[in-house]
Amino acid sequence: MFNGKHFYNQTLKKTVAVFGTLFNNIKIVRQGTGETRVPIAYGPRKKFLARIQADTAAATDKSIAIKLPRMSFEITDISFDTESKLNKFNKRVLPISGDETKSNIVNQSVPYNVSMQLNIYAKNQDDVLQIFEQILPTFAPEYTVAIKDMEGPGTVTDVPIVLTGTSIQDDYEGDFQTRRSIIYALDFTMKVRFAGGVSQGKIIRTVDTFFYTDIENPSAQVNNSISDTATITIDNVIGSLREGQTMTFEGMPRTSTYIPPTIIAIADTLTNGKPNSITVSSNQTIPDNTKLTFINKTGEENVRIAVDADDEPPLDDTDTITTTFGFDHG
Repeated sequence: MFNGKHFYNQTLKKTVAVFGTLFNNIKIVRQGTGETRVPIAYGPRKKFLARIQADTAAATDKSIAIKLPRMSFEITDISFDTESKLNKFNKRVLPISGDETKSNIVNQSVPYNVSMQLNIYAKNQDDVLQIFEQILPTFAPEYTVAIKDMEGPGTVTDVPIVLTGTSIQDDYEGDFQTRRSIIYALDFTMKVRFAGGVSQGKIIRTVDTFFYTDIENPSAQVNNSISDTATITIDNVIGSLREGQTMTFEGMPRTSTYIPPTIIAIADTLTNGKPNSITVSSNQTIPDNTKLTFINKTGEENVRIAVDADDEPPLDDTDTITTTFGFDHG
């Protein structure tokens, strides 16, 4: 788990930057003064309220007071997202530019809900309503942003931003010298994924698969009685007969010196698409209509699948994958 290898995906840093960027180009229009861009900054709501309500009477430069309207935002909570959890054993394989033999491997990311609060400060209702109405239509109640490199290098992750609630605060009480502040608070939830470090692994370019083409061993039936001969006429062939298969049959000798014969040749002449005779490795005497069973030789089920040397990962429909079988499908 903790292998001592440092990693830092800057997930929360990117989350904060993306959220603030969404609202950094909101403008209001006042009669006689024209269009004004509303500034935004990250910080606790209480700190901004303290600055707004600070007494600047003794200050020589009145510009140090915060000018309204403006916006601030902050993270209010981070909680595990049980609804979006996926199998922790899943992995993402990412290509490495310029390296065809290795790839980056990232374990399954972990979903969290990051709660953000956006606060809008103004000293009159018209200003705050202009800002408020420019935000609400975008969230219905969700808006999705694509964030790069959140789950590893070269990745693009869609992060839904959900508007979960709003609240209004109007501090109108107090004397005439107290600065009025209207505050609209909008609560959002960002569905963020935290990924671990990146490891490297080799690309699998050759696969050996073992399987049998037939559920049962191939079989056939003796067409005519044979006596002390290696050539057997057959019919009712089921499955694929191939050279090297071992032949067994009912009534076969059971002595310790008897060696079951193997197919050494298959007739070119076909009946209904199947061979009508075979040659085995030793002379046999078999009655007519005897059922013959053929056993696949060891290792014949091996299949090798190789990727063309010119192909580059990740593979797609234009790449060449060659499958080499040690037998036909019958």
